[in-house]
Amino acid sequence: MALDILLLYGSYRQGRMGIRLADYMAAGFEALGHKAMLIDAKAVGLPMLDLRYSDYAPGEAPAAMAALADRLSAADAFVFVAGEYNRGMQPGLKNLVDHYLKEFDRRPAAIASYSAGRFAGVN
Repeated sequence: MALDILLLYGSYRQGRMGIRLADYMAAGFEALGHKAMLIDAKAVGLPMLDLRYSDYAPGEAPAAMAALADRLSAADAFVFVAGEYNRGMQPGLKNLVDHYLKEFDRRPAAIASYSAGRFAGVN
């Protein structure tokens, strides 16, 4: 059974390195017969969190936020491609994730961590 897998990536930096990992993983999932889609926080362009998607009245959320909510709800699984910045995840990824809640419910998720340092993924 083919799965619909979303890869969520959140770096906004110039010359960002993790996009290569995200693209590599998406290609790997597709080679296994799954549907893989990269959700790039920089490209989605959500505002800094003020209201979650669920805080808006029906039909009043920004169009990009509503479209992403529908896409998240339709996915079978998630992979969070998370760079380590100051012993935490990228602010862009955290901001993207924090806009949603129930859209992530009851589906498997994985974390693919990367860092330029020798302790990549340890923290």
